[in-house]
Amino acid sequence: MLSDPKDGDLKNLDPELSLIGFELTDCEVQLESISLKYLRAVHRTALELAIPNRFGLEAGGFWLTNEQIAQLRRLPDYYPPREAAAVAQTIEAYLKAQLRDFYSAALESGDRDH
Repeated sequence: MLSDPKDGDLKNLDPELSLIGFELTDCEVQLESISLKYLRAVHRTALELAIPNRFGLEAGGFWLTNEQIAQLRRLPDYYPPREAAAVAQTIEAYLKAQLRDFYSAALESGDRDH
């Protein structure tokens, strides 16, 4: 539970961070051959869901927030049952690839700060 910042007691603040969104970037997605044919649909859907300039013109780009990620993860519901698992696998691989560079940059930045 967070304390009132006016109290000046910062000991109760939770130091963990929560992902609120990320910018879509060019990335290499690792997929099994069965899922490869769904990558274009997943990427196109992600772009349609993404919010341009979500964090201002300075940040730019197309951003997926937690809400859009949840919507993207519902995409398999629109496929026949025999294809839904492959679509879901493609989505998770796509998200992992998108976040790989984000986490790598964050780790490198943290190393430079110490």
